[in-house]
Amino acid sequence: MSSTQQLFHKIKVELISMLDEEELISHSRHPELERFFLTLRNIAAGLAVFLFLLSLLTDLPIYTKLKAVGYFFGAAAYLFEMALLTDCFTEAVDHKEMFMAYCFGPMYVLLGISYLIGH
Repeated sequence: MSSTQQLFHKIKVELISMLDEEELISHSRHPELERFFLTLRNIAAGLAVFLFLLSLLTDLPIYTKLKAVGYFFGAAAYLFEMALLTDCFTEAVDHKEMFMAYCFGPMYVLLGISYLIGH
């Protein structure tokens, strides 16, 4: 196996392990629901990235709408992340661990609204 193939294999393994998070779900009281939330989080994050990239590559006047929807998908990803970390909102989690979700989730909603009404 060439070094390039090894690199791509390593990246593939890392991506699969990042997206799987079976350990997080295995300790849950709601594993089926959390698996569903995990899937929705990954889809929302992927759509946010896609829409942001699309907004950068287009000259059309809708680029602000693409960014707005991208921010809303980003906020949804943070909401699903909160659900995952708190075992479907049944466990109290230290604020230090939830800082990003608590701050950036609402900020993404505000940024999405600002792109909708600002342009």
